[in-house]
Amino acid sequence: MNYHEYTTGIYLATQMMGAKITIQLTLAYLGENYRVQIDPAQYHSLMTLISDHLAVPGFGLCCGMGSCATCLVEIAEAKTSFKRPALACGLQINDELSNTFVFIPDKIY
Repeated sequence: MNYHEYTTGIYLATQMMGAKITIQLTLAYLGENYRVQIDPAQYHSLMTLISDHLAVPGFGLCCGMGSCATCLVEIAEAKTSFKRPALACGLQINDELSNTFVFIPDKIY
């Protein structure tokens, strides 16, 4: 069983027990913070979440194929200033993103 199957199984089991799982994260773009609370099954990837919530010109040009790097973001835990770069198209929405800050560059190119 891989990680995605494991987390999906936990999500489905929790849903069957009546508990609702939500993930909260903050999108930081152009000096503004946007707090987002979502259901883990609502989006395929962080890229689709960002595209749905913000109008970022040139973001995700390859539509999630991982070939253009226009969805490059930086992710930081809530209580640290360390940022790690990541392609948003390759990140699934799960507990690992809970309570993080996602920094979207002002200029994609």
